[in-house]
Amino acid sequence: MEKGFAAWNKTLAGAIASLGEPDFPARIEAALRSMLDFDVFMIFGYLGASRPIAHYYNIDPDRAATVIDAYAAGPYLLDPFYAAATDPTVTGVRRLRDMAPDQFYSSEYFRQHYGLTGIRDEVGFIARPGPDYGVVVSFTRPDGSSAFGRRDLETVNAVEPVIRLLIERHFTIGTGAERHHDHDRPQPDAINATLGKMTNGLLTPREIEITSLILRGHSNMSIAETLGIAEGTVKIHRKNIYHKLEISSQAQLFARFISRLSA
Repeated sequence: MEKGFAAWNKTLAGAIASLGEPDFPARIEAALRSMLDFDVFMIFGYLGASRPIAHYYNIDPDRAATVIDAYAAGPYLLDPFYAAATDPTVTGVRRLRDMAPDQFYSSEYFRQHYGLTGIRDEVGFIARPGPDYGVVVSFTRPDGSSAFGRRDLETVNAVEPVIRLLIERHFTIGTGAERHHDHDRPQPDAINATLGKMTNGLLTPREIEITSLILRGHSNMSIAETLGIAEGTVKIHRKNIYHKLEISSQAQLFARFISRLSA
């Protein structure tokens, strides 16, 4: 314990000394690694639906093509961490499995993104360097390793206040939040807006809402609870959505959605 505390103090001091400097994110990674075992470490910045900024990551270019580049090309809109970052009421430590909808792990987004990344479990926390700007600091463990446990989460919660403050101070004084503010402000709900363009008036506003929730990984029951309607009504809407779009599976729906984002 004493040895770990000494390592934490030393690496944290290095992070504080590097505030505003290019090596600050790597120093933050070192500080967290002195307290916690993890594989991938990432810092993403989000402003609305604008393409996220990958401020820092610790993986090689080949793996980054899937974990970073493919994600930032559009699928990030379906990420529970994106939803948390763009919700100003959300703060603190968040674990993927606790935020995910009930059928997230069988969703096409999970299969075609997380299924290719080799990530088993992910934990992160939300920092807010500026108005409407959310930064997610996240760390993962790979397939074949143990998931983050209770003690791991206790450790993350213990160090989060100081790490979050440093992240907010760093991105306020130097590198990134202001770059997003030069962009045009996006539409409030980019998923619904994309679906509206993709379907070109074929779907009603309610059907677009339901399609959005399907893509995020909600079951019929979860959609019903979210929208305050009967589960049978959701089933009818879902059948009508698939019929109108001439598809028969969530895989086809996801492919259409990603294709529209790429366009």
